[in-house]
Amino acid sequence: MANRSRRVVPAGLALVLALVTAGCNANSQSTEPTKDKNTTALKSAPRGGTLHYLSRRATESFETANAQMVPTSRLRWVHRGLTSWRTLPDKDTILVPDLATDTGTTDDGGKTWTFTLQEGLKFSNGSPITAQDVKYGIERSFAPMFQGGLGYHKTLLVGATDYDGPYDGKELDSIEVVGDHKIVFHLTRPFGNWPWIVSMPAFAPVPAAADTEPETYGEHPVASGPYQVTSFRKGSQAVLDRNPNWKADTDQTRFAGPDKIVLDMGLNNDTIVQRLIDDKGEDKTAISNALISPSQFQRIESDPSISDRMANSPSGYFRYLAMNVKRPGLSDVRVRQAINYAVNKAELQSVYGGPKFGGQITSTIMTPGIPGYTEYNLYDGGDTGNVDKAKELLADAGVSGLKLTLTYPTDVSAIEEKEAQSIKNSLARVGVKVELKGLDGNTWSELVSSADGDYDMTTNGWGADFPSGMSTIQPLFASSEIDNGGGNASKFSNPEVDAAIDAAIAEPDLDKAAEMWAAIDKQIMEDAPIVPILVQRTQALAGSKILNYFIPAYPPFANELVVGVDR
Repeated sequence: MANRSRRVVPAGLALVLALVTAGCNANSQSTEPTKDKNTTALKSAPRGGTLHYLSRRATESFETANAQMVPTSRLRWVHRGLTSWRTLPDKDTILVPDLATDTGTTDDGGKTWTFTLQEGLKFSNGSPITAQDVKYGIERSFAPMFQGGLGYHKTLLVGATDYDGPYDGKELDSIEVVGDHKIVFHLTRPFGNWPWIVSMPAFAPVPAAADTEPETYGEHPVASGPYQVTSFRKGSQAVLDRNPNWKADTDQTRFAGPDKIVLDMGLNNDTIVQRLIDDKGEDKTAISNALISPSQFQRIESDPSISDRMANSPSGYFRYLAMNVKRPGLSDVRVRQAINYAVNKAELQSVYGGPKFGGQITSTIMTPGIPGYTEYNLYDGGDTGNVDKAKELLADAGVSGLKLTLTYPTDVSAIEEKEAQSIKNSLARVGVKVELKGLDGNTWSELVSSADGDYDMTTNGWGADFPSGMSTIQPLFASSEIDNGGGNASKFSNPEVDAAIDAAIAEPDLDKAAEMWAAIDKQIMEDAPIVPILVQRTQALAGSKILNYFIPAYPPFANELVVGVDR
């Protein structure tokens, strides 16, 4: 059920830009405030100016059918969804209506979901946005040419596993259109998080009449958001101008401050960072997806004129050590608990850049910013570990001279090798000998996602696709996610946990579901299949004239929809 491609690159690296003071309202032709977006720490952005986006991607695309971007990303400058995310600097991310009038209704416990579109919405070409356009946009994502992307809907919609898209004239009957404004989704099972799923890129409307060249549609899409693509040179530059048919009073999440957005593609990562550090000319109004390396932090931190423009996420990605519970040396829970006590998390934190840039030490599965997150520590050995307690547990288990393998990928960054060495050193303190095995990323991925992988332990990172415990707990710990490319690297299988996961997935009351996920988090850690290590932080720079850029607790990226330019 879960998307299977959410492993994340080790951080101390990031995608996020500086938090600066906001300006006036952007949702009016005047500079006077015209509406409250229900924010307490975030104002709207001033209208006007040109925003520059510096991209390290070889090419950017505004294709939604196979996109993995979150709903606060630059893709949403051009496209809207049925729902969207509202982020604030100091509050949890919430789900709000976008094209729809509400966040969805269900009358059967979450198996059937109904959304009604706002009336009067138009595409950039002047045609009305209808429920049929949303249905067609979703159906495109099933076409073989668009494999990839966030694919929860591809297993949840009835009949979806046998559907190959609309290009052979077939429709997916489980997406039902009633008139111009109502769309009904029929799912294979109750799924309480469906309102979050419909915020994902594939749920953007696409008029079938405009989809004459699907392979290149992402270069010249018909816009439903506040900007339209007016120029596109693949691998070079895209220019976005205002969509005259977008109406601010229909949109709860986009400020649409800049008059124009210029997106430059294929730039060298280090060159982007240096340009933002230098802060000259048009780079003063630039944001980017460049990764800041730990080696650059000292330079940035030493100069307030630069450090004031760097944002640092309050939360981030989940970094952990997975223990293969099917292996003889790790089948006893006391051994796994001992390893939890033994690991020196402070040293691992230092490997990733320290508490300020690397991340915060953690003892839970869910991360801050995910509803239901509750702080607890079942194996509190302090930040540096408790050697005596670990030795005591190993003795209780009758274990001595234990030898284990620790497998890790070698082609991501040097940090993972240092991380593995640190864990080896930690376990050596309690008499556990660890052999390190570095593998190329593809080989590593195949090994840890197969049921009979020949390894004892592996390091991993994970990022949730949407703010629910389901998006981390189910793919990493459900029995269904063992083998066939699944993310259950610890091979953890507990029928009671599986039943609890199924119940939480089905719960349509998201507040109640959050409490259920919190309980499951602790239930899993009682079996100690992993060692939670860090919540990895993300950082990045913005130009000195960028307004209203910040990193919420979730997602650990800047909200590109609310940015403004100080003129």
